[in-house]
Amino acid sequence: MGLISLIRNVAGTTFDSINSQISDQYLEFFTQDSLGQDILVKKGANKMEKGRNKGNSEVISNGSIINVPEGCYCLLVNNGEIVDVVSDAGAYKWDTSTAPSVLANKNFGENLKASIADVWNRMKMGGEIQQQQRVYFVNKLEMMNQNFGTPSPVPYADPEYRNIYIRLNGTFSFRVENPVTFFRNISGNVRDEYTVAEFMGTPAKPQQPRLEFLDNITETLNKCGGPYPNGIMFSTLPSKQGEFRRYMQDCLDDEWLQKRGIVVETVAIASVTPDDKSRERIEKVDEAKLYGSDPSALGAAVALGQTEAMKAAGANANGAVNGFMGLGMMGAVGGNNATAAAIGAVQNAQPAPQGGFFAPQQQAAPAAAPVAAGWTCSCGQTGNTGKFCGNCGSAQPAPVAAGWTCECGQTGNTGKFCGNCGKPAPAAAPTACPQCGFKPADGNMPKFCPECGTKIL
Repeated sequence: MGLISLIRNVAGTTFDSINSQISDQYLEFFTQDSLGQDILVKKGANKMEKGRNKGNSEVISNGSIINVPEGCYCLLVNNGEIVDVVSDAGAYKWDTSTAPSVLANKNFGENLKASIADVWNRMKMGGEIQQQQRVYFVNKLEMMNQNFGTPSPVPYADPEYRNIYIRLNGTFSFRVENPVTFFRNISGNVRDEYTVAEFMGTPAKPQQPRLEFLDNITETLNKCGGPYPNGIMFSTLPSKQGEFRRYMQDCLDDEWLQKRGIVVETVAIASVTPDDKSRERIEKVDEAKLYGSDPSALGAAVALGQTEAMKAAGANANGAVNGFMGLGMMGAVGGNNATAAAIGAVQNAQPAPQGGFFAPQQQAAPAAAPVAAGWTCSCGQTGNTGKFCGNCGSAQPAPVAAGWTCECGQTGNTGKFCGNCGKPAPAAAPTACPQCGFKPADGNMPKFCPECGTKIL
């Protein structure tokens, strides 16, 4: 009975080996649609519907066609080993002797011998195949919209506010640069697919690569901070995406590329917010800078504080008198003239404000400089009051006579005749009656004397 069972087993094994080898003779066609933003590695599947390989799914017949689409690397794995890598899109032929097929090429005799040898190998394994061929497609697209955020405030050496603590959140993207390293060290010979979520995790449940990214943010911030001119103010970090990405790549790319075959592609900062204590410090620094550069703002703040204090004193539940007494003591400590000094600083500030509560009232125009008394000599000495110049001793010039104006229009005549036309100078108008000596009170002599009737002119 044992011998009969052995004979039956050998016969069955022989039949199964021949049948499986024949089933694996059909050539196959592999391709893959876009892997999108969720899948990093996908095992290739046979796309033939008619005459497809009805044998083992782990066998790719020699001569089968593999179509590599755009946006993908293609890895050819034979018996667990990567035997080829394709990075360019196009159609490729599987060429290996581990899975022979009589349909591989025109050399039918040689193909048949290789197929019979494969039958013998399968018989030795009890009818099972001893090869495994797989096609893997690795996503070469940029994996975008990977959210990140610092769980707690991180230190930042701001060039303006010194050491503060900020919270940072945004997105980053990465890309598979070396598919062989990624396949060997990360995904491995997966049965179906390997996703982005398996690799990175989520912000709520991060995997190690996402945690490494967050850990390196502090190192990147140290490179962004520091004194001017290279230091970046925390509030302008969102506008410095290029520098931040470059620093982040410096921190991660060498390690990630060597160990995992990936690189950081982009980093986008959504918001940067200081913690409560840092915000309080920032506000105080900004306030001090404002008052130091603008005295009017300081005066307004002092006056506003005094006004609020007076309102509080007036509303004091223990009595306005007690409130104002407290206000007076406060003024004594800070200086009774604090408000007046602040307002004076406002009024003296340049340029003077054009209006408002603290605008100075209309000021009188500055008095003109007094004109020096005396006369001016030809040597330039001014303010001479005597008859001779105090500098050169020249005599004071005689006053220039106004002269008289002729009928021809010539002015400044000082002689008895006109210097232009020769007409005699007009007789001076009489100031009194030649007969009786009458003089009018207003100095205007009439044509006839009112006293004696003598004709004057």
